Amino acid sequence: MAKRGIDVSRWQGDIDWKKVMTDYVILRAGYGRELSQKDKKFEQNYAGAKGAGIPCGAYWYSYATTVEDAVKEAQACLECIKGKQFEYPIYFDIEREQQFSQGMSVCDAMVTTFCEALKKAGYYVGVYCST
Repeated sequence: MAKRGIDVSRWQGDIDWKKVMTDYVILRAGYGRELSQKDKKFEQNYAGAKGAGIPCGAYWYSYATTVEDAVKEAQACLECIKGKQFEYPIYFDIEREQQFSQGMSVCDAMVTTFCEALKKAGYYVGVYCST
């Protein structure tokens, strides 16, 4: 049985969640290393999707180029999603050339660092990766 989902962020504006036809949604929680980089529509989108009965996951758009950056991103992500319930994973979104140019071992270490921190906090995790 195929399921169809969408991902959303502040770039979709104000969403009328009662009109959304999807099996699940992956919400952008934020990006970067700082809590101030929480997606401006994350809380609104989370409440709207939950209110419409749509199962949710989330993603964190990464700018990390070091393991230390990935640690900070994991901490910021965890703070943003604290107290929320997700039926789908929390994804580490790594897709910037500045990251890939660091080499496979650095990218692997960043992904592992972020994902292990979230797993340790009790979340299911996933990786979205694209060049």
